[in-house]
Amino acid sequence: MQLPGNLLLVHRIVACILYTLMKLVFTAVQRICWELNGTARKLREARLEHNYARSAQVLNPVYFHIFSSLYPLSLWNFLYTHNRFENPQYIIDNDNITLMRVTDHDAVFCEAEEKGKHII
Repeated sequence: MQLPGNLLLVHRIVACILYTLMKLVFTAVQRICWELNGTARKLREARLEHNYARSAQVLNPVYFHIFSSLYPLSLWNFLYTHNRFENPQYIIDNDNITLMRVTDHDAVFCEAEEKGKHII
């Protein structure tokens, strides 16, 4: 069932507000967990030049939300958990990995389950 224009906008705004609240709580809990289990320390160390061999963090998406397809994707659109650290060569060696976004500090890639399968 398709919603009329104004109702669709209200629905998306409410969903966006709920997602933002959920993201804030999830991120706060995740930061605490990552500090306790050592992931935060490894993440800080991965940014150092001599740790290049383990500088690519692999994340598992838990949930995805986007307000509109007109906005570019970012990590904000995902709830994710830490999987492991990899050598950045992993990106080059796998054909099912696509560049999602580049920032001043990071390059974000998405890995499809299999080659040719789209993420969105």
